[in-house]
Amino acid sequence: MYRLTARVEIESERKWVIDKITSCEIERSSEDLTDTCKITLPKRMLWDHKQGAPLRRGDKVRVSLGYDGDLQLAFVGYIREVGFKTPVVIECEDEMYQLKQRPAVKKAYPNASLSQILTDQGITSFKVLGEQTLGAYRVTADNVASLLGDLREQGVRSFFRYEEGTPVLYVGVIFDRDASGKPSQVIRTGTNLISDTSLKEQRGDTMRIKVKAISFLPSAKRGQRKKIKLELGDSDGELRTIHTYGKNEAELRAWAEQELKRIKRDGLTGSVTTFGARLLDKLDTVGIVIDGVRKGVYQVKKVTIKYSTEGFRQEVTLGFRVAE
Repeated sequence: MYRLTARVEIESERKWVIDKITSCEIERSSEDLTDTCKITLPKRMLWDHKQGAPLRRGDKVRVSLGYDGDLQLAFVGYIREVGFKTPVVIECEDEMYQLKQRPAVKKAYPNASLSQILTDQGITSFKVLGEQTLGAYRVTADNVASLLGDLREQGVRSFFRYEEGTPVLYVGVIFDRDASGKPSQVIRTGTNLISDTSLKEQRGDTMRIKVKAISFLPSAKRGQRKKIKLELGDSDGELRTIHTYGKNEAELRAWAEQELKRIKRDGLTGSVTTFGARLLDKLDTVGIVIDGVRKGVYQVKKVTIKYSTEGFRQEVTLGFRVAE
């Protein structure tokens, strides 16, 4: 029988180390700017033999979870809110919290690249997947996180991943982080698969998908941004909108056809639940084996980590199939 273990480190006016918590839920998603963590403390928690949590908004938090003292780093971020009721609930956000506090550098670009915009905002640790030239662009957001939100409205997603203890900002339109097809881990029936009830198998030849592709032209002036739009696929299909920059109509069509083929691929959709022994993150890849049958390798879209007296689990939402 494995023993659940946790360690929460909080840097406030002094450093607090908490080895017993009631529960913890962490969400890591490539669809959202911010990863979140909610920690519920024991009802009779005392702080230097006193009641009342001496914690403040902005205090740094580090959460490690595991079995039998073998801890894995699960979350690093900052306190967003401390509940006033008992038991105390601490709500946290990842490194994006800092970018929400950092004023954006207002600047106009005649022909901006994502790398240049990020560098000018003082971000030093980032990875741009599929560098894009945005054309004429003006930064008008109040803070850096809002700037990333503005870019998201034009199809450019952003989120943090922790790599070797360092927060790295990932920015891009399409995230092909690992094209090798070698999974970070394999989830299989009878070994580490707890539940697959939300999984569905799809066949590419029966899927009804309509792709709306938009290309923003870099030569356009701010406020008069030109764009090329086209639609491919099934007229009555589920709409998927994709964005890119600087592609003419022929290039946009070829790219959209490639993306349509990738979407309309045999494979699985939905999520699986596995143990917390090896934590996964967005953009990791997982192999799925159901009843001895290989079902492919998938990029992780979202992970919800749940730790409590009931167990240590992670619900893994599958993204694109990247390999057989």
